[in-house]
Amino acid sequence: MMTWSLVVRRLTARGERGSMSVELVVIAPGLIGLLLLVGAGGRVVEAQGHLDGAARDAARAASLALSPAQASQLALQAAQADLGVTSWCAASSIQTLVAGFPAAGQPAAAGDDVTVTVQCDVNMSPFTVLGFNPTMVFSGRAVVPLDTFVERNA
Repeated sequence: MMTWSLVVRRLTARGERGSMSVELVVIAPGLIGLLLLVGAGGRVVEAQGHLDGAARDAARAASLALSPAQASQLALQAAQADLGVTSWCAASSIQTLVAGFPAAGQPAAAGDDVTVTVQCDVNMSPFTVLGFNPTMVFSGRAVVPLDTFVERNA
């Protein structure tokens, strides 16, 4: 003869069959979404860090130039060297903008600064499910004082 508690245990055990599978199906998309969000955040932080470092190096290179054209060229070369294959930037999308450099023939005054902005396209296609665009433009900016020991009057 079965006792009431034994009947309840058997009925409860039958009613919970497959519940683990249902829980997994319900929870898995949320966990996958969370992992994708963490990955997207990591890519954004890493790309921004690389661009900030490249902007700093590009501004330093531009501050040593003798002319505005040379400043732009040196800044681009420094940014491309920093953002080579180790960054998330597409190599063909790296651009620099140099501002504050004295015009050709103009002497640099004490306290003059050169500002360099570096930007590039970053591939975000793995994260389009979360609403990101396939490519996003990131930029970094740095301000460096002009080197006062460089003769720019020539």
